[in-house]
Amino acid sequence: MACTDKRVQTINELVNGCQIIKMYNWERAMEQRVHEIRRRELSHIYKSSCLRSLNVALFVASLLLISLATFGASWLMGRTLFPEDIFSAVAFFSMLRVSVTVLLPLDIEKFSEARVSAQRIDQFMQLDILFNKHENVENKDGDHAIIMEDATFSWKDSCCLSALNLKIKHGTLVGVKGSIGAGKSTLLAAILGEVNLVSGKLRQYTNSVSYAPQLSWIFADTIRANILLGKSMDEERYKNVIKACCLDIDLQNFGEVGDLLMIGDKGINLSGGQKARISLARALYADADLYLLDDPLAAVDPKVAKKIFDECIGPRSLLRGKTRILVTHQTHFLVEADQMILLTNGRINEFHIDIEQTIENQPSNNTSEAYSSNGTLETDSSNDKEIDWALKTAIIDINPIVKSETSVDGAIKWSVWLQLFTSPPLRWFGFFLMILLMCAAEALYDFTNRWLALWSGKSYDQQKSSFYAYVYLGLTFGTLIIILIRTGFIFFIMLSGSTYFHNQMLSSMLYTSLRFFESNPSGRILNRASKDQQALDESLPLALIDSTQSLLMTIGSIIIIGTTNPWVLLVLVPLVPTVLWLRRFYIRASRQLKRLESVTRSPMYALFSSSLDGLTSIRAFNVQADFLNMFMERIDTNSRAYFILFSTSRWFGIRLDLMTSLITLVTAILAVALRDQMDPSTAALSLSYCITLTGLFQWGIRQSAEAENFMTSAERVHEYGQLVPESHRNSNESEILIQPPDDWPSRGIIEFKNYTFRYRPELDSVLKNINLRIESKEKIGVIGRTGMIISLLRNYINSILR
Repeated sequence: MACTDKRVQTINELVNGCQIIKMYNWERAMEQRVHEIRRRELSHIYKSSCLRSLNVALFVASLLLISLATFGASWLMGRTLFPEDIFSAVAFFSMLRVSVTVLLPLDIEKFSEARVSAQRIDQFMQLDILFNKHENVENKDGDHAIIMEDATFSWKDSCCLSALNLKIKHGTLVGVKGSIGAGKSTLLAAILGEVNLVSGKLRQYTNSVSYAPQLSWIFADTIRANILLGKSMDEERYKNVIKACCLDIDLQNFGEVGDLLMIGDKGINLSGGQKARISLARALYADADLYLLDDPLAAVDPKVAKKIFDECIGPRSLLRGKTRILVTHQTHFLVEADQMILLTNGRINEFHIDIEQTIENQPSNNTSEAYSSNGTLETDSSNDKEIDWALKTAIIDINPIVKSETSVDGAIKWSVWLQLFTSPPLRWFGFFLMILLMCAAEALYDFTNRWLALWSGKSYDQQKSSFYAYVYLGLTFGTLIIILIRTGFIFFIMLSGSTYFHNQMLSSMLYTSLRFFESNPSGRILNRASKDQQALDESLPLALIDSTQSLLMTIGSIIIIGTTNPWVLLVLVPLVPTVLWLRRFYIRASRQLKRLESVTRSPMYALFSSSLDGLTSIRAFNVQADFLNMFMERIDTNSRAYFILFSTSRWFGIRLDLMTSLITLVTAILAVALRDQMDPSTAALSLSYCITLTGLFQWGIRQSAEAENFMTSAERVHEYGQLVPESHRNSNESEILIQPPDDWPSRGIIEFKNYTFRYRPELDSVLKNINLRIESKEKIGVIGRTGMIISLLRNYINSILR
């Protein structure tokens, strides 16, 4: 499990850092890293597969081994072997075989897995419950909102803030500044109760808190949902917040969809400035007593920063009269603050009330030079335009960037089956060798049972000959060996196919365009890389081995029964098509239900991943119950699909049991009716095979259906292995199609000629006729309004959009 967790964690890092990976051309390095982890994971899977192979081989050969021990001992003791005694014992051994060699090892394996899972869950359950250790006082008649007295905070064992003493009055704007790593963000986290209070006191005289984190938390939903965060819509307040955060022009640029534009996971289709302003708008929309703003102006240009400060944070803004703590490196904004805190190495170095004098003594910030002498900038008159996007009630974007996960209809394609069985390194040779081993093992198994019937039918003097005993001994151990080889080889072929599918999926994700990551939440991708890949590694091989083995043993049993008691074929002829029709009827439903179960599992992963990323914000806005309810709803949706899938399996199993029991009943009646015409050993052999057939037939049919259900996981992994690569790469390999000259790079020149770009075919162009030449060794600055255009041009130059 540790290697699997590490692999999934690495793929999660790959998904979250896809832009950086492509910018630095780290695809091959990440691919090799995941391959190395996968090799370690496979070493453990191969070890467990060896144990499973031994268990499967013992299941098949156990009947032969126990028969050899029992009847061999009787032969050595000089007892006569009678058919009725032998095959009565064989029938009894057959009934015990499933319980001892299948159910008991399976229970032990599942108990071990459940124990490990329970221990892992217990580690989370034993964590301390986070609660506000501060003294929250509801009485707001006092002057102060926050009081710290010699407060020391720590992350686990390391102290991060020491001996803090400060008082923050109600309705004031407090600026917090300091160098990188001084503890500014930690101070806000301490106020939120996210950091352990080791000593001292922190008294908080507020009922509610609003928070805008330094790293904007954006989840996959509409812009409106990200801002409201579960709160009811107040149109007037909503419009004011949008306008104050300078989001109105962005929403107008999104076209008719406006604020109902679907955002990709982590806001991947937004610029850094847009994400920061949406995060700030969420904080403003919440009507709180205390606002904690962690450097919300860093991701926007000076013009927008000035407007946001004036309309959102400053003394004449929407938050006037509210208690605001602003962390910023842009000290020119702190002129209008009521108080200022200077942090140095986790300590309050200075606590200023005379802000103007303090700012004069601080080094000037280059960004302040962007302002005129009076500290103001002209703003676009378009910002004051009346807008109606807040009145929209339905998503009208017919092509949202986040696509709903779809599932394939109908049977699994034969190409997926063949690619799984004929994957490298053995390809078609391995496929045909696997079929040969399966047929040879079954033929030898049936011949061994036939030899036992022949031996028991001989006279006492003939039975005393060692010839029959030694042949039976050789056949038994020969069968065991070839079954071991067959089972191990099938596991090898299946794991080779599983690894091939995994590597295809990994390579395809690494070399596809960023549009894939924008339109698919990380939870959806991780679902295929974890749960579906696990089914491909572990569940599918066992189901396929069980189904093929049971199918071959069923065919062998029918041949034996047909040759010894042909009358039974009168029942088998109509029964087999009926069972196959029933299987076809069942598999249609179960296959789609399995796909539905897989599809409904992805939203759980996505929500869980998003909640972990925004845990601090969720707790700050006190919406834990809302997210818990959303998660429970998604669990219920997935559980309903799984319950229906499980119920259909039980429905199918009961009907198979009834039909296969009919074969045993008819065979027993015919054996009694034709007792004068049948040899006792032959009749006993046919009855023994009927009892075996009863379990094998229904188990094989059921497992074949389960194998096809598990093949939906292979289908889903294979689907991600067929992603369209970036235009400059080969569709099958990670090699670049357009090869640069041999002397490249000889000159650091980038040139655009009439370059036009659009995100999707149905959208308008966002870059239009760009003509630009950047000479070698030049430093180029790109200016413009905050938004996606600058980010897009920068990303293109960094070879993200190719």
